[in-house]
Amino acid sequence: MLCFAIICTTLGSILFIIHPFGCFLSGVLQERFGKKRCMIFANVPSIVGWTLLYFAHSSIFLYASTFLMGFSIGVGAGAVHAYIGEITEPRLRGSMASITNTAALFGSLLGFILGSLFDWRTVALLSTLCPIICVSLIIFIPESPIWLIAKGKNDKAEKAMCWLRGWVDPETVKPELITLFHYNEVSGTIGIEGSNFRANDDNSLLSKLALFKEPSVYEPLKLIMIYFFTSYTINLTPGKPFIGKIMTEVGLRDYQSIYLIIFSVVQTIGSVILILTIRRFRKRFLTLVTVTINSALLLLFSVYIMAMKNNYIESMEWIPLTIICGIYFSGGCGAACIPWMLIGEVFPNKSRGIATGVCAGMSYLLLFILTKSYLTVEMILSIEYTMLLFGCLGIIGLIYFYNYLPETENKTLLEIEEFFASNSKAQR
Repeated sequence: MLCFAIICTTLGSILFIIHPFGCFLSGVLQERFGKKRCMIFANVPSIVGWTLLYFAHSSIFLYASTFLMGFSIGVGAGAVHAYIGEITEPRLRGSMASITNTAALFGSLLGFILGSLFDWRTVALLSTLCPIICVSLIIFIPESPIWLIAKGKNDKAEKAMCWLRGWVDPETVKPELITLFHYNEVSGTIGIEGSNFRANDDNSLLSKLALFKEPSVYEPLKLIMIYFFTSYTINLTPGKPFIGKIMTEVGLRDYQSIYLIIFSVVQTIGSVILILTIRRFRKRFLTLVTVTINSALLLLFSVYIMAMKNNYIESMEWIPLTIICGIYFSGGCGAACIPWMLIGEVFPNKSRGIATGVCAGMSYLLLFILTKSYLTVEMILSIEYTMLLFGCLGIIGLIYFYNYLPETENKTLLEIEEFFASNSKAQR
C-alpha cells in the first residue's frame, strides 16, 4: 500500500513538473511555426500517452504516459490562449477564451463520470479519442492572421480573416485587416510579403528571452503571476490532490466520491455563467467580486473549523459542503478562469508567443510548488489556520487587483499593449 501511495505521488509530481518544459517549448514553436501547428503538435504526445496508459503493465509505462500527457498539456496551454486572443474580436474575446476553461472543467467532470462507469483501461482508450478528434478539427481552421502578417503572408492572412469572420468576402474584413496591419507595424513585427523577413526580428532564443527585460513584457508577466498565485490559493487548488483528507477533517467522511462530482459540477456551472456574463460585467469587476467572495468563504471556513474543534458547535455536514461548493462555484465564475484569458491579451505582439509559453510554464511551476508544500503548511499551521492564511492572501490580492488590474474586455490588442507601454514609461 505504501509503495502504491509513493508511485501515485510521484506520478502526480511528474505531471505537474513537466508542464513548464512543454510551455517553454510552446513559446518557441509559436514564434517559428505558428499557433495552429503548435496546437496540432501538442496533441501528438497526448495520443501516445493515453495509448501507453491503455497498454500499461508496469510502472515504466505509467511514468512514460504521465510524462507525455504532462508535456502535451504544457505545449498546448500557451498556444491555445494566444491563438484565441489573436483571432477573436475584442467584444467576443472574453467569452471565447472562457470556453477553453469550461471545456477543461467539463473534461474533468467527464473523467469522473467515465471512471464511475468503466474500468480505467477503458477510460484511457476512450480518452485517446479526444486528442485525435482535436487534431482532426484543428486541421480545418486557419492560422492566426496576426502571425501570418508578421511572416509577410498577407494573402493567407486575408483568407484566414475571411474564414474566421464567417466565410465572408475580402471587402467585409478589409477594415479589420487594415487594423491588424497597423497593429503589426506599431509592434515592429510586420513582415515583407513573399519572404520570411520580419522587421526588427531576431529569431534566436536569446533575443526572445531578452524581451523580458522590457517593462512592457515583465509588468504584465508580474500581474499575471500575482493573479495565478491569488487564484490558486483562494480556490483551494493546492489542496485538490488532498481534498479527501480535507473533507475527512471537516466532517465529510461519507459519500466523498459523490461530493467530488458535485464540486466539479458546480465549478463547471460557474464557468458557464462566466461565458454568459463576462461581456456585461467584464473581467475586472468579476475578478474583484469573486476574489472577495472566495476570501470571505475561506475566512468563514476557518472560523467554522475552529468552532467545531473547540466544541463550540457540533459538526454539521451541510456547512463545509456549502462553503467548498461556494468556493468552487465562485472561482469558476471568475478568479479561477480569468488569468488564463489575460495570458492571450496582455503581452506585446513581438513577444506574445514566447511570453505566453513562459507565463503558462511559470504558472504550472507555481502550482507544483504550492501543491507540494500544502501538506507541510497544513502540518505546521493546522487546517483552520491554513484556510485563514489563504483567506488573508486573497484579501491582499484583492487590494492589488483593485489598484493595478486594468480592464481588457472589449479592448483591442493594440489598446492593451499601449496601456502597459504607457504605464511602463510613466514608472521610469
